[in-house]
Amino acid sequence: MRCFSFSLLVAALLQAGCSYAGQPLNTEALDAQQRFLQKSVVQTQFSAVVRVYSVSSVAIANSPNMVWHIYRAEIITPIRGRQRGDISYAMAVEKGEETVIPEEPVLLTLCVNNDDALVADFYWPGTGAEFVVTPALIQVAQLAAASSDKGQSQFAMCD
Repeated sequence: MRCFSFSLLVAALLQAGCSYAGQPLNTEALDAQQRFLQKSVVQTQFSAVVRVYSVSSVAIANSPNMVWHIYRAEIITPIRGRQRGDISYAMAVEKGEETVIPEEPVLLTLCVNNDDALVADFYWPGTGAEFVVTPALIQVAQLAAASSDKGQSQFAMCD
């Protein structure tokens, strides 16, 4: 499993998708956000709308400046992967970084955790794995999941 890393391209793309001072998103930014979400669903094992209800911090062995934030969430709308219940996912962050629980449900794309030392079902693949919940984005994610290869074994964002 790789630790979460920042991508300037993804960060710029997501910033382009934000509205400022109540201004609506422009069509180009919406299209870019939808394309990135579609790619994220196809390149990760799990996607769903979830409600995050808790977060805790755990030290990362041999990494004094990093910790795991372990989030727990209820699946509201399954999209790809595990279909119901609660999940946990880990995010590697700098020590001292604030833990934040989103007030509203979010659409997540996550990777399956195969590291027994990390107590979490999934891990955060990096910047751009969380999306605002809108009917249009849910539809994009559902269509991407429905058209993805059911026998897929390689997930680019999870390598």
